[in-house]
Amino acid sequence: MRLDERLRRRTPGPAAILPHGAEQLYVGELEIRLLDGLVLASGAALMLSVREFELLVAMTARLGKILTREELYGAVWGGALRAGDRSVDVYVSKLRGKLEAAVPDRRFIHTHPGFGYRFQPEPTLPSTTAAGAATAVSHPR
Repeated sequence: MRLDERLRRRTPGPAAILPHGAEQLYVGELEIRLLDGLVLASGAALMLSVREFELLVAMTARLGKILTREELYGAVWGGALRAGDRSVDVYVSKLRGKLEAAVPDRRFIHTHPGFGYRFQPEPTLPSTTAAGAATAVSHPR
């Protein structure tokens, strides 16, 4: 059974928006090969678990939209999210780390506290240099 068919059958939520018969999705620097269970970041293969891959597919199917933890759980694990279950948060964290390590100048997964997660590739903000930070807080004597 194909991944998109499994996702559609589990939930009417985010994965149901995948184009019928789609074999590949392209999101920024990512190429997601649905039939192969493979993700390429700027041409290099990422090592994702099955859950991480399914989570990525569910999130990219609703690109730019905030998805609740309950929606993501239903799309990836099937069924209802139980009280206290942190599976979604743990796997989002793992996936975020792998994506940002592969493409350091992009942030893919954004947390919206109290609402959920949004998948949208965006450039990372330049960090303040240590010297610049020290200059900003130093006081003349």
